[in-house]
Amino acid sequence: MYNYSVRYHDGRLSIAHDATLTLMPDHWLIHYRDPSGELTSVRWTLPGIVTDENFSNLFIFRYGDFPQQTIECKEESLPATLKKRYPEKVFFKRRITNIFKLNNATIVGVALAVLMLMGLGYWFGLPWLAGAVASRFPVSTEVEMGDTMYDNMIQAYDVDDQLTAATNDFVKSIDFKTHYPIRITVVKEKEVNAFALPGGRIVVFDGILRKMKTKEELAALLAHEVSHVHYRHSLRNIFRSLGGYLFLSVLVNDINGIVTVLADNSNMLANLTYSRELESEADQKAMAVFQADGLDLQGFVDLFTTLKNEHEDVANLKLLSTHPLTGDRLRAAEEMAKRQKAVREDVALERKWERIEEDLE
Repeated sequence: MYNYSVRYHDGRLSIAHDATLTLMPDHWLIHYRDPSGELTSVRWTLPGIVTDENFSNLFIFRYGDFPQQTIECKEESLPATLKKRYPEKVFFKRRITNIFKLNNATIVGVALAVLMLMGLGYWFGLPWLAGAVASRFPVSTEVEMGDTMYDNMIQAYDVDDQLTAATNDFVKSIDFKTHYPIRITVVKEKEVNAFALPGGRIVVFDGILRKMKTKEELAALLAHEVSHVHYRHSLRNIFRSLGGYLFLSVLVNDINGIVTVLADNSNMLANLTYSRELESEADQKAMAVFQADGLDLQGFVDLFTTLKNEHEDVANLKLLSTHPLTGDRLRAAEEMAKRQKAVREDVALERKWERIEEDLE
């Protein structure tokens, strides 16, 4: 009644032995013949026996320190016998395969619950986790990541060296209140656009420069993009977009793996959009920079007016837009500009803007 046919592995040799398992009151006895034909017995005490989780009717038990001994049994009556023989010890927990024995309605309910949890994790858990990891990410690694993305994607653009030099000189006259090394690249593109990469790289299309009329407009654009860098918005977006792989890479400190993923997806990652919350946060930080430097907040009003005119057809789709409406941002900038008191005229910055205008001609 308490004897079962099993396959026994002693943990030392790769071969398995046909054996007999005898369930004694406080231990198990395993009888088998070794390669020389000699009958051998092995004793397993109950506390040291561990059951393997599996998804079949093959029952597997392990015993001892590494390399562990193992027995395998296919007899379906074994679980019931173990429960009766040793009522104080639990050998088998409820297995996930038991789910498939449930009725269809229950299975559908379980599936919907799992999908709901996955959805909640994506929409709420992943953004929080992305922000938490981004906030603890080494700045030096972030700069390296941004440089890798930049090197891979800039090859698709025609860089304007003169405008790039002039704009970087322009940047030196503004204190953006950030510890990141800000490096601007101007490319020849008609699109009215600019974007920031992790670590301080900012790409500006000359199409947006040609729409500008004042130095304050350019300063507003750059202050906004620098704020995305400063608050690590680009990094957070990247972790959310490539969350699973990058989080695992961070956990195992696989920086090369991160760099490889970024290199393969640089163009896609550069086009990620920011949420309304992140855009608003960047606007507020940028306007605070203006107030601290005494720059005229009318620059934001002019910039947002330009953007609104360029993207009027998109800006009106409030429910479909992933950005704050340009109209909403414009009204916020107008209110801030009305309340601004101290504005200074920066002659040096004006001269640098005039140089950019000359290069645009």
